[in-house]
Amino acid sequence: MKHEKLKSLLRSYFDNTISDADCVELLSYMDKHPHEVERAVDETLPADDTGPKFSEQQAQDVLSRIKADGRFVTVLQPPVIKFYQRRWLQVAAILLVILTAVIVVLNKNNTPANIAENIIQKPIVPGSNKAMLTLANGQTVVLDSASNGVIAGAGNNNVVKKNDGELVYQPGENAANNRIPIYNILTTPKGGEYRVTLSDGTKVWLNAASSLSYPQEFTGNERKVKLTGEAYFEVAKNKSKPFYVMVNDVQVRVLGTHFNISGYTDDGRVTTTLIEGAVQVSKYKVVSSLMPGQKAVVNNSSADIVVSSADVSDAVAWKNGYFTFNEEDITGIMKKVSRWYDVEVVYEGAVSNEKFGGTFYRSKSINELLDYLRRIGNISFKISGRRIIVMK
Repeated sequence: MKHEKLKSLLRSYFDNTISDADCVELLSYMDKHPHEVERAVDETLPADDTGPKFSEQQAQDVLSRIKADGRFVTVLQPPVIKFYQRRWLQVAAILLVILTAVIVVLNKNNTPANIAENIIQKPIVPGSNKAMLTLANGQTVVLDSASNGVIAGAGNNNVVKKNDGELVYQPGENAANNRIPIYNILTTPKGGEYRVTLSDGTKVWLNAASSLSYPQEFTGNERKVKLTGEAYFEVAKNKSKPFYVMVNDVQVRVLGTHFNISGYTDDGRVTTTLIEGAVQVSKYKVVSSLMPGQKAVVNNSSADIVVSSADVSDAVAWKNGYFTFNEEDITGIMKKVSRWYDVEVVYEGAVSNEKFGGTFYRSKSINELLDYLRRIGNISFKISGRRIIVMK
């Protein structure tokens, strides 16, 4: 394994963004190359006030447990001594992972499946800037672990990752105007969000569990993108080249405006909320126009478009970093919770039809959010691994 890749895996471990597959690879490599991993850890460790948080007692328990077990002294003593002399409160986390890997090897069960079973359960944390970019040639780039700067060339554009979780397409001098469009796809997982500036200057904020398909360059007489999930758009004005967003069978046509579209499959509808400008929403041959402060709701099962007044702040709350619950039932709330915290939600017994209201920051822990819901409603929750059990 290349040293830079090893450091990248360690960095993703420290900030709790490592995937299961990468964690399996890291565990296996730790067993075969302990001293190389030790050196990489030494280079990768966060500053003294960052990294995985362990209380003094938790860290001491981990170190005492390792040092007291005769099976691991020979294998682990050199790195343990060095780690202990350094920032041992921070590295206790990675010692736990090494311990898991050694136990697996000593038991001669070091297949990928068995190693995966021993991976320590990652804590439930709020979402962050995470996404995958799929280029037209099929190449994929995991943006949360990619270095800042130019990460790829896309047609006549450079694709640049900014240091604040934003992807920017910078058009070159030779951008064509009549070529067939070649599409890229930006995808966020559960617990992820990302921003992209398209080649025409349009800015898009992509919510968790969503994807946006768009051309590397906008050619011809129109600009067209395809969305699944939810996104907020600030469309660059160009009267001669209208902008279209396709969501399921719904089309939103704009010239230059700010609006939010939510079209998650499990919601059963597409909701377009207009903040400023003007848009046309259509499905099949049914067309409706929106004014600022209005929303259009289109059910997946029909072509009817229902236009009504909208709570604009509610529609864009996710983009501004918080949840808003406006007379919303628990199933609707828990869909948002599931997407943002990357958890499974199950219901025990009858589902409450109680309505909730309020505002809550998305940066808060899931325990704080569930406690908040307990206090304002007649409902309780249980956390089991990454599963949230909702009980009336």
